[in-house]
Amino acid sequence: MELTPFDRMRLLNEARGLLPQDELERRARLILDDPAAPSKTSKEPDSPRLIISDFLRSKGFEPMKKSALHFGSRLAENYKMKFGSYPPKHGKTYIYYEIDRPLMEETWAQIQTEDAD
Repeated sequence: MELTPFDRMRLLNEARGLLPQDELERRARLILDDPAAPSKTSKEPDSPRLIISDFLRSKGFEPMKKSALHFGSRLAENYKMKFGSYPPKHGKTYIYYEIDRPLMEETWAQIQTEDAD
């Protein structure tokens, strides 16, 4: 499966610190200038949506508890720190995708570590 330009740009963002800045910029220009890339006005990736409540249930956690709100808030802040802006919204709800699962796992681990202290 070929990655979408959106996914390729997110991977470049992940490579910060691993590649020199001029190399990152060169690769970003190649992605943006690719005439074969589908022109999408939406930032929505092709990966399926990942619902926070489903993620929490997979961890054996009841998403209706008050502490679930803490997870959602922390996740949004971590997303902003990583990507420079908050995730897209639908109404009042942030939208996450399967590509965001590693960030959800990282956020979950952070909260579990804090709760253990």
